[in-house]
Amino acid sequence: MKKVYVSIIGETSVNGDDDKTELVTEGEYTFRNGKYLLRYREHLSDVGDECTTHIKIDTDTVTMSRNGGINTQMIFQEGKRHMSHYETPLGSFTIGVSTDMLRNTLGPDGGEVEIKYILDINNSAQVENYLHLVVRG
Repeated sequence: MKKVYVSIIGETSVNGDDDKTELVTEGEYTFRNGKYLLRYREHLSDVGDECTTHIKIDTDTVTMSRNGGINTQMIFQEGKRHMSHYETPLGSFTIGVSTDMLRNTLGPDGGEVEIKYILDINNSAQVENYLHLVVRG
């Protein structure tokens, strides 16, 4: 694992209300078994806790696992919908993740991942999301 800088921009839209978050942090990055692996820690202001995020990036699939203040595993695969369990200190629920677009330009020295997806909660409320992840050595 090598130390890297990670920049994450997340945008959400719910019924016309837009929100944008940005995070720049240090992380660890490596290539193993045909996949890029990224790990970083972040403070979750909405739940007042920290979590560790692990991201596995394959050619056409991104798997994001979070442990700590939020516990979940989300799978992003263009044109597909995956179900997941989302656990917070305030309760748990089922989410569906439908990926509209996934772009991956990661290489040995870093790169970018862009994901556009729709998140539905318990098969009802839908949230449009955009995630832009940049990894630099």
